[in-house]
Amino acid sequence: MDFTGRADGSKYYAGFYSTKPKDSSFYEQADDGVVIKRGGLLTTVKVTSYPGLFPLLSGARPFYIEAQVATSSNHQDNFPAVWLMPIEHNLRMEDVYEGDPKSFERWFELDIDEGGFGPGGHHTAISWTGIWPNYKKIQNPNPTSKIPLDRTQANVFGVSYSPDTLTVRWWLNGKQVLEATQPYVPEIARRQNFYLIVSAQSHKNISDYQMKLMGVRAFVGDAVQKSGGAATPAASIKTKGPP
Repeated sequence: MDFTGRADGSKYYAGFYSTKPKDSSFYEQADDGVVIKRGGLLTTVKVTSYPGLFPLLSGARPFYIEAQVATSSNHQDNFPAVWLMPIEHNLRMEDVYEGDPKSFERWFELDIDEGGFGPGGHHTAISWTGIWPNYKKIQNPNPTSKIPLDRTQANVFGVSYSPDTLTVRWWLNGKQVLEATQPYVPEIARRQNFYLIVSAQSHKNISDYQMKLMGVRAFVGDAVQKSGGAATPAASIKTKGPP
């Protein structure tokens, strides 16, 4: 893990393009992964919005990605999040496209799962547009499951994406739980490249909790397309040692 946010060849970075990198006090090594304390996060690209060691997921190709995580409690204030952002949405404003008004940005945010919104998982596809700070968004309705989820257990959250139909499907422990398409999955997604963020956020900073990341894996291309969304989604992807 890189704590400067800029080093080449790192798997994970402890920072985000709009924040300063977190120091090592926010993280602890575990036998089966890494523990992120409240306020910490991991990304797979540098804070300068350039790729690290992990490849980006191209919106021009089908993909499926999943992460196995757990939290230390089920407190409603906990806001654990596993999500994707396009590397083009950055301080260089590379999500401004020819033919659009000056400084008008368009990007697709794909939230694989977020906690603290309901008894179950919370899965959103968000189409963002506008000129900062007056961004507008539209997102899929009814994104929150009413089926209670024990987040202290190791759950595998996944999402699949098809550029042909602009459809995303969310998966929980190998079973599909939700689906969304246009307008919530915008056409601009085909022109963007996505990276992973795992963050231990909080809604109101009432609960002090930890989030454990135990593994990540992704599939791209024909295998995802032919399977109808997910390429053999797993019930468990635990690995020995750090993710």
